[in-house]
Amino acid sequence: MSTQAPLVPSITSLILLSSDGSRLSSKYYSSFLLHANGPNSPETLQLRTNFEKQLHKKSRGKNGEIEILTVDQTTACYVTTSDLKIFLTSPSTESELVLSYVLDGFYSALQQILHNQVDKRTILDNLELLMLLIDELSDSGRILETNPQMLAERVLMKQPGEGGDTPIGELTIGQAFNQIAGQAREQIIANMQN
Repeated sequence: MSTQAPLVPSITSLILLSSDGSRLSSKYYSSFLLHANGPNSPETLQLRTNFEKQLHKKSRGKNGEIEILTVDQTTACYVTTSDLKIFLTSPSTESELVLSYVLDGFYSALQQILHNQVDKRTILDNLELLMLLIDELSDSGRILETNPQMLAERVLMKQPGEGGDTPIGELTIGQAFNQIAGQAREQIIANMQN
């Protein structure tokens, strides 16, 4: 009798575009839109840029509402804010419902981390927090967590239910790094004492 691993939803990319279609941030997984010349080749960059242009052209959602579209046998789930669009893509075999649930968790966590200021400027000012959030959401495209509260707490290095003195959205980038570094240092010291 063989045991199979439970089915884990997966994504192929997470892309943030500005309202004019230019890339703010992107994370591609596995061999999705990967040219034989490698991930940093001009051909791969061109494939991904063309894909992002198609996504931008086909997306017409209302602010804060999750929408779904298909581009080149890829399912894309996206949400639009005042000046940016967040896309989560997966193979067309993945459930659209699961994909929208994952995007909703990611977007809600991003709102918590940035105190509902999910716009181009705030994203660019807090790019390191965005990257941490993407890493907490998935590992090599496999979804790890969808609970927005858990995602936000992991990014901000808080224990579940722990409050903070100053909301992270009100800190400068340097202050946020110092706060996170201090929390990490305290955690390492506590682990060494045990």
